[in-house]
Amino acid sequence: MTNLQKINLNILNQKEKFISLLEQNGLREDSLESLYGIFDDADNLLACGGREKNILKCFAVNSKFQGLGLTDEILSALLKEAYSENYKSFFIFTKKTSAHFFTNAGFTVLETAADSALLYRGEKTAEQTLKEKFLEYCPKAEIKKKLNAAIVINANPFTLGHRHLIEEALKYCNNEKLLFVFVVENDKSFFSFKDRFFLVKENVKDLKNIFVLPSSEFLISEATFPSYFLKETALVQKNQTELDARIFLKYFVPFFNIGVRFLGEEPLDISTGLYNKTLLAELPPKCEVRIIKRKKTKGHNEEIISATAVRRAYKNNSLEEIKDYVSSFTYNFLQGLKNKNYGK
Repeated sequence: MTNLQKINLNILNQKEKFISLLEQNGLREDSLESLYGIFDDADNLLACGGREKNILKCFAVNSKFQGLGLTDEILSALLKEAYSENYKSFFIFTKKTSAHFFTNAGFTVLETAADSALLYRGEKTAEQTLKEKFLEYCPKAEIKKKLNAAIVINANPFTLGHRHLIEEALKYCNNEKLLFVFVVENDKSFFSFKDRFFLVKENVKDLKNIFVLPSSEFLISEATFPSYFLKETALVQKNQTELDARIFLKYFVPFFNIGVRFLGEEPLDISTGLYNKTLLAELPPKCEVRIIKRKKTKGHNEEIISATAVRRAYKNNSLEEIKDYVSSFTYNFLQGLKNKNYGK
């Protein structure tokens, strides 16, 4: 006999069983809001699966009990719970070899990478969902021009380096094409998406032929960039960047008629450098990739403008040090935000 029950990770014995089962399946623990397990009469954990918001993950089954439908039972419990919290669409990021377990439950494969697959299930197709979201920001009539340009930025926060990248991309557009700037909507950055999106829009409102849009759940998000089952950092980045590039190529390029994606040169961050390398390998020939050199501060001591340095100055209450890194609007916004949060 087996029984389905919620796993409490605050109970050491249950957590140890969960981690052990993940390791047996070549997986690792990730952040979860809810976790279910199937136990036998001897209280051995036979299968598990969890959820964070509308992202389902950490599915594992004891090798002796695979093929018995245990994953289906856990998936059903997770979906029932998520529906009760008003989630209507769901993602599963899993090993490529495990995708078929979920397609039988109404999930469709959005895209695959070398070792992974991203699946989706919702009331509407991924295409319909993206169309409805983006048409709020730019009517379809505005997208008909061919070979537009795109930039994807986190802007955590927006700096003069981001402004430089956008200005260089607009030179390519030459008042004939549109530039779409997608701001990473994932709200796990130091500055909130609300603040980051606001700063991007305010800092480019004097420019023409540009649309600032949220990236959606389908691009650089918790759904497309989880890392719980990939143990090596390099492999994490490789799988995630491959998947992200292919989703961009499959869903974003045709909808926005994107002919070129602009990237900022990345001499400082290894992960971002690998991301750029993957995009260069994956997007052409359907979408050209152009890398723009990083902007430096003016004066005797030229320094590469970095959002990391801005965040560091913000945390250290030394914003005066990065005045040359950001616009006056961003600087005043950060000062105001710091004063607002002082003492909290």
